[in-house]
Amino acid sequence: MLTVTDRAVAAIKSVRENDTQGLRVMVASGGCSGLKYSLGLVNESSSDDEVLEFGDVKVFVDPSSVMWLTGAVMDFVNAGSDAGFIFENPNTGDKCSCSGGSC
Repeated sequence: MLTVTDRAVAAIKSVRENDTQGLRVMVASGGCSGLKYSLGLVNESSSDDEVLEFGDVKVFVDPSSVMWLTGAVMDFVNAGSDAGFIFENPNTGDKCSCSGGSC
């Protein structure tokens, strides 16, 4: 399943509010551009979520995203204005070889 680095856990802790239970991670196919990740702080998990715990930080993954996050690593980089979460994901596969600008 998904691994969350210590830097990412610290970043989640720094932005969550007292009533926030955890971070929801969702993945959708982005066609030729790869996978699209959606992140959001939530107050509760859904009944069918995969719940991952990293210390006192919980990460909720919806069932349709589990297969896309198996073996993935979520990290946080802080490079000035380019701060944010990044994913190293072995499930992204090769980029498609579209011609004419559409897949």
